[in-house]
Amino acid sequence: MRNKKSKLIKSSVVNLTFLNSGLRTVIPAKAGIQIEKTGFRIKSGMTKYVKSYLNKHIKMRKHNSELRTLNSELQRGFTLIEIIIVIVILSIVSAITIKFLVDSLRIYTMTVDQKTLFDEGKLALERMCRDLRDANSITTPSSGGSSSSGTLLSFTRTHATAQDSADDTIQFILSSGTLQRKASTRPTVDLASYVTAITVTRGTSPNNEITISLTLSRTISGETLSVPLSTKVIPKNFPTDTTYKNFKNYWEEEEST
Repeated sequence: MRNKKSKLIKSSVVNLTFLNSGLRTVIPAKAGIQIEKTGFRIKSGMTKYVKSYLNKHIKMRKHNSELRTLNSELQRGFTLIEIIIVIVILSIVSAITIKFLVDSLRIYTMTVDQKTLFDEGKLALERMCRDLRDANSITTPSSGGSSSSGTLLSFTRTHATAQDSADDTIQFILSSGTLQRKASTRPTVDLASYVTAITVTRGTSPNNEITISLTLSRTISGETLSVPLSTKVIPKNFPTDTTYKNFKNYWEEEEST
C-alpha cells in the first residue's frame, strides 16, 4: 500500500505543469501544492519529492538567468557618447599621423633636391680645379683681384686632353644663373644650373692661388634650398711661383683608362 502511494506521489510530481513568472515558479492550484509563502500547503507525503523537484528547477532557472544576464552584457551596444568619444580620438590620431607623413615626405623631397644641387655644384668645382691645375697663365681675374659675374676665369691650358688641344684658352662664364665652360676649339658646355652667386679670387703675385666660392639656390614648393661650396686650387705649371712649388710646364694629369 505504501509503495503504491509512493508511486502515485512520484507520478503526480513528475506530471506537474509549471507556469513561469519572472524568476518565480508557480504550481497550479489543482495539484494541491504551491511554493512556500503562497498561501497553499504541500500535502503530507509529497513534501520530499516536491521540494526536491522545485529546488532543482529553481537552481536551473537561476543558472539560465545568470547566463542570459552575462550574454546581455556582452551583447550590449555602445552609447552615443561613447561613439562620439571614439570618433574624436580617432580623428586626433589620424590628424597627427597624416601631419607626420606629410612632414616626412616634405623633408625627404627637400633632402633629395638639396643633394642634387650639391652634386651638381661639386662636379662643376671639380672640373674647374682640374683645368686650373694645368694652367700656365691666367688672364682673368688679374693678380690680387676677383670676379663674380660674366667671365669668371680665363686661362691658357698647357697640355692637350681628349677634349682640348694644347695651349687652348679655357673660360668659365656665368650666364643667367648657369655656369658654362667655353674652350676656343670646343663648343660651350653647361656645368651647373641654379647658380646664384660665384666668386673667383686670385692671390697677389707671385701667389697664384685661386679661391672659388659657389652658391646654388632653388625654390621648390615655397621652400628655398641653398648649397654653398668653396675650394682652393693652385696652378702647377706656372713658370715661377715663390709661394708654392710648381713644375714649370712638366706637370700633366694622366688620362684615365
